[in-house]
Amino acid sequence: MNDHDIQNRFEELEAGRILGDLDAEEIKEWEILSRDPRCKRDFSLELTAAAVEAEFLQSRQSELPQNLKEKLRTGITDFVVPEPVKVDSLPAWRRILSAPQFAWGIAATFAILLVAKTFFQEPQSVQPVPLAGVALPPAEAKSQLMRKASDLKESDFGGLTDYGKMTGKVIWSDALQEGYMTLTNLPVNDPAVKQYQLWIVDPKRDEKPVDGGVFDIPATGTVVVPIRNPVAVSDPKAFVITMEQPGGVVVSKQQVVVAIAKAS
Repeated sequence: MNDHDIQNRFEELEAGRILGDLDAEEIKEWEILSRDPRCKRDFSLELTAAAVEAEFLQSRQSELPQNLKEKLRTGITDFVVPEPVKVDSLPAWRRILSAPQFAWGIAATFAILLVAKTFFQEPQSVQPVPLAGVALPPAEAKSQLMRKASDLKESDFGGLTDYGKMTGKVIWSDALQEGYMTLTNLPVNDPAVKQYQLWIVDPKRDEKPVDGGVFDIPATGTVVVPIRNPVAVSDPKAFVITMEQPGGVVVSKQQVVVAIAKAS
């Protein structure tokens, strides 16, 4: 997740805090983000909410209506203007991607790089990014992409450690910013306990991998999963699947690396 997405998440939590509808986990997440120098606070919304709440108190209404809460939440971007943040790039990806032991080497470097660049003390929950413009079932949408994309890239997944029996392929189009994973023998997960999360390694864009979406494996066999990248990816070098907490994380600690696919 890039700085803009982190700022948007902080704004969402800030609105929830002001409206008093954050749960314990969200409050913990807000406290961490509030200390992050990339997250800019603006007190205009808080003052506005206080004034509106005072007006309702005068009319003996103890809680803001739900529709007003939603308007305040979605309108927070009118009050906060994030400032651009410069992020220094690292050459580590170029070295690891050219190494002959790529499949194992990238897992280790992936973990070291993320820990070194982590801005938070612990992973933060994020919501899966909705896939815009795709109404077809994933298998049909994948077939359609294969017919229309002229720059299609295809790579094979290799399962690691306890996931050695899984196989799969990933297809991706830079021009259409669309891709799909076809995964076989990936263990079924309980979404209430753990979820799979995809990471896209694009060194040209950022030193941190791009969140490719949280997904579940509901049944044994072969499953087609759409890639849900929230930002443009121009030249992916690898796709990495990890196992994370429900809802996914902003920055992975790489405690469980499930599989890796090196882009051809």
